[in-house]
Amino acid sequence: MQQRFDLPARPSRQRGQAYAEYLVVTAALIGVLAVATGDTTSSFASLLSSFKSLFSAYSFTLSLP
Repeated sequence: MQQRFDLPARPSRQRGQAYAEYLVVTAALIGVLAVATGDTTSSFASLLSSFKSLFSAYSFTLSLP
């Protein structure tokens, strides 16, 4: 007798989940930086420059053949 394995149904509301997770993590990181340092402009500028650096390295890697 052969057993039949049914695959679980894929939820249709999974779109955009990664974006929401990135948003929550980034907001928490900005909140921690703002509370820890007290000077929000320098910590926010540092976070922004690190995101720019990460994106430029990521886009460079994608452009390689």
